[in-house]
Amino acid sequence: MTKQTKTPPPFSFVIDELESIRPTIKRAFGFTYLYLDEKLLCGLRNSPKQPSTNGIWLFTTTDHIDSLTQEFPQLPRRCLWRSGKNAWVVLASRLEYFEEYAFKACELILNGDNRIGRLTRGKLR
Repeated sequence: MTKQTKTPPPFSFVIDELESIRPTIKRAFGFTYLYLDEKLLCGLRNSPKQPSTNGIWLFTTTDHIDSLTQEFPQLPRRCLWRSGKNAWVVLASRLEYFEEYAFKACELILNGDNRIGRLTRGKLR
């Protein structure tokens, strides 16, 4: 029997940048999720099977997505996803300014920007 080694999280520099707020890190469905208390901040994804959706997924709401995208002016519209009241800003890793935008997202999170993150389903009640 072989021992499986745990793969490191994708884009670990994001976790390093956010270390001071001590996010909770969980893995599920091919993502590494970062939580702050009961708020889901973002998901990190780097899957060879579906590279078009790799990157940092910022969790937000439809109320905040338009103003949040102004922080990332060169982000294509295809990186903005909405479903009901939920929304995502996908900072795709294939974009040439991915790292710049990733650090900008970390800065916003560290400064407590309430446009990033949303309560998890179990905590909405």
